[in-house]
Amino acid sequence: MTERSFDPGALVDAAAPLLKLALTPESRAQTILHLKIAAEQAELLLSAIIGDEYEPAPVYQP
Repeated sequence: MTERSFDPGALVDAAAPLLKLALTPESRAQTILHLKIAAEQAELLLSAIIGDEYEPAPVYQP
């Protein structure tokens, strides 16, 4: 299985018409920047190794 790289520009170009968004070149660039930042943060979160002892409790007790 090949891993696909995230292309925020392609996502914006595909999603904007579906969401009926009229993006200016400036807002498109800013949207792409924010998606890149979100992808970097997600990658960092998903790369953390979490052991079984760190699973959330089944019942919340303050």
